[in-house]
Amino acid sequence: MSEVTVGSLAKVLGMPVEKLLEQLAGAGMSFSGPDQVVSSTEKMKLLGFLRRTHGKDEKAAEAGAPKKITLQRRKQEELTVSAGKSKSTVTVEVRQKRTYVKRDVVEEPVTDERAEALRKLEESKARNEAELAAIAESDRKRQLEREAEEAARRNEEAARAAAGDAPSEPEPEPVATPAPAPASAPEA
Repeated sequence: MSEVTVGSLAKVLGMPVEKLLEQLAGAGMSFSGPDQVVSSTEKMKLLGFLRRTHGKDEKAAEAGAPKKITLQRRKQEELTVSAGKSKSTVTVEVRQKRTYVKRDVVEEPVTDERAEALRKLEESKARNEAELAAIAESDRKRQLEREAEEAARRNEEAARAAAGDAPSEPEPEPVATPAPAPASAPEA
């Protein structure tokens, strides 16, 4: 791995060494001269600091990065196959294709789906509570109407009883009894 010094990094970036040293100091790294070695993590730290100070967040940098990487590997081997008395060499090529996806990219749709499901569940609960409240209200109104009708009927019966219009027990009507048959003269 080639070592990058502060001076060579300044030359690659096309800026004076003093300005690069100031920026490194602003990022929280202390470099005393142009001959010191800058590691790749220090370069990334400087890049993050410069992006934050100039108004770009790190999310924008991640947005430009690839979200999935596909690796294709090929491995060649030679096998010797004996066919009777002669041997022949066969070249075998094994191809592997593997795709890696960043985890946060995979989890975002799940959280969106979960949030949507939770929102729908809350809406359903609110709708059910409203329906139950409406049913309870209608039951309460029906009960009040029944009680009012019952009270009105009792008041009406009490008023009739007080006025004497309607006796509490109906009097039995007299039943006509047949008159006894006239006695006929005895036959002799």
